[in-house]
Amino acid sequence: MSCLLSARLIASRVSAGRVYCTATTVKNDSKRKKFVIELGKSNEAYLQYSEDRHYNLIKFEHTYVPDAGKGKGLGKKLVESAFQYAIAQKLTVKLECDFAVKYFKDNEAKYKAYVTK
Repeated sequence: MSCLLSARLIASRVSAGRVYCTATTVKNDSKRKKFVIELGKSNEAYLQYSEDRHYNLIKFEHTYVPDAGKGKGLGKKLVESAFQYAIAQKLTVKLECDFAVKYFKDNEAKYKAYVTK
């Protein structure tokens, strides 16, 4: 991978109040029960969830992307990461977030076996 390409993948900057982010590293902040993409000092996109380990269930409750980050695929990246986590942890997914429902419908063949109603 070239240095320039590598730099583009990890670079993010704030310019004139607008966030430009090419790095979409999603972190699971288990204390806050959120999958998070940091966009700046106090700016983040997130998918909030809750887990019930007794029933091996995770609920995708709410996705939030600030205006400055909209249209960049951040919501999609959050839901993808949340599904990867659920699959790795052998959790069944319950979709309560409208964005996650839309994402699931667009990718139903891939995730149908992991979702409950």
